[in-house]
Amino acid sequence: MGPKEPNFRYWIEYLGFRLMGVIFTIMPVEWASNIAGTLMAKLGPHSKKRHPRLMRNLTAAFPEMSQEERDKLALAVWYNIGCVVGEFFHIDEIVRDRVEVANPELLEAVAKSGKGAVLCGAHQANWEGASAVVNKFGLSPMAVYRPMSNPFVDADMLRRRGKYYAAGLMAKHAIETPVALIRHARAGGVVGVLVDQQAFMGLPTPFFGRPAQTTPFPAMLARQCNIPLLLIHGYRMPGVRFKMFITPIDVPRTEDRNADIYEATAAMQAELEKSIRQNPDQWMWTHDRWR
Repeated sequence: MGPKEPNFRYWIEYLGFRLMGVIFTIMPVEWASNIAGTLMAKLGPHSKKRHPRLMRNLTAAFPEMSQEERDKLALAVWYNIGCVVGEFFHIDEIVRDRVEVANPELLEAVAKSGKGAVLCGAHQANWEGASAVVNKFGLSPMAVYRPMSNPFVDADMLRRRGKYYAAGLMAKHAIETPVALIRHARAGGVVGVLVDQQAFMGLPTPFFGRPAQTTPFPAMLARQCNIPLLLIHGYRMPGVRFKMFITPIDVPRTEDRNADIYEATAAMQAELEKSIRQNPDQWMWTHDRWR
């Protein structure tokens, strides 16, 4: 009986996921975004684990805010998360028509050079739509993703996302992932990594006034392969549209390799913090980013 229980639960969850997908797919993207956002803003604050964490993070990051201001911001954070859920089922339309790149010349230069780059992103605005930034410039990205606990849902999401990662999506904790990413970068490919999550073997870099364990891999890869390190960050505009910015991060190349990697990693987090402060409601504060 025991071994069958998870499989049965997975199927029930998957059927719920597919039903949600059908409902949101038949809606215009604006409806799906707003309805999912509104529902999440009502349900999210009742989360016994994530909402308290969200509030702790906001309190630590914005001590100058009143409790009323933080409560209002928290609802906006939940709303944005819900929007992303509803928009996920319209990802093709978003990628095709609803993402603008503010400074495309940086990606054009990467494509023209043929040497590749390390593109770093975060859970901001609609992070799924950020894939448009790469694909519209003829680049061949390989990216890291975190598998869902439900294998059926995971397979469905991979199918929807995979078309935007020509070189493949690599599981975050798989043994072969770092080697595959290094090989792809050395061959002139583009590597995509999210840099706003806790890295248990990471470098403690300043982030909103507190040390946060941050992956050094992007800076290490850019330094080792002598390719650009770029931060992709963006914000949500009215009408389910998004504006993406690319910020180059300087990677020192001195005789002190470890110091170079730390400096570039810290610079990346500083730029990310600056971006989040501009639109704090559009970042996923529910992460356990600090310990």
